[in-house]
Amino acid sequence: MAEAHIKCEREDISEKIVLVGNPDRAKRINSLFLKDCKLVNEYRSLLTYTGFYKNEKVTVATTGMGAPSAAIILEELIKLGGKIFIRVGSAGGLNPLIKTGDLVVATAAIRDDGTSPKYLPIEFPAVPDFNLTNLLIKKAKENFERVFYGVVISSDGFYVGYDNETMRVFVKSNVQAVEMESGIVFIVSQRKSVKAGAIFVIDGNITLGKMKEKGKEKEFNEGEYIASKIAFDCLVEHKYEKEE
Repeated sequence: MAEAHIKCEREDISEKIVLVGNPDRAKRINSLFLKDCKLVNEYRSLLTYTGFYKNEKVTVATTGMGAPSAAIILEELIKLGGKIFIRVGSAGGLNPLIKTGDLVVATAAIRDDGTSPKYLPIEFPAVPDFNLTNLLIKKAKENFERVFYGVVISSDGFYVGYDNETMRVFVKSNVQAVEMESGIVFIVSQRKSVKAGAIFVIDGNITLGKMKEKGKEKEFNEGEYIASKIAFDCLVEHKYEKEE
């Protein structure tokens, strides 16, 4: 039986899934990387594709923006058999060394959202799968020169930022970037005993006041391509073993 928001069947979904927020990104990376690909859901513009990468079945699923939407999609993908998830998204840099087009692999997420406490208390850390994250960092360093990794902020309030003092504390504490979904992806994955990781392409630096700079589209697009390739490579190389 099809799920409420991803209207496809279990056989339509791979165990290995790339999560993206933007349906346009789903279209792009599907066309670039997957063979024999099929659109298995377009309801609510939550575009979901399943095809083959290096002869392995892989799904690309759109989560929409923010924790509530991402939690719904992740829940349904898990019900349909998803076991390994890598979020490929964009993020705003906080580390002053980070530039547009650079890559960040999340090693944990600050849970500044309203949905994840419904799953686990706020004291519970939002962390990705250790082995999958190590593989993401390894592959990123093999494929790209400008790779950062560390804690990110996962915030619901896109247009509600942080005061200057809070931002200074985050930067001093080596928080790398801000985005909207990795915290809930990690928490739901932990609660449901599946594996998740996250890699981001940077679209500007918040600390330096340089967000979505004109003339940097090429750098961003190249970063998105490489981040996506790294995610697919990690999915097909990582072996899922459920802990007892």
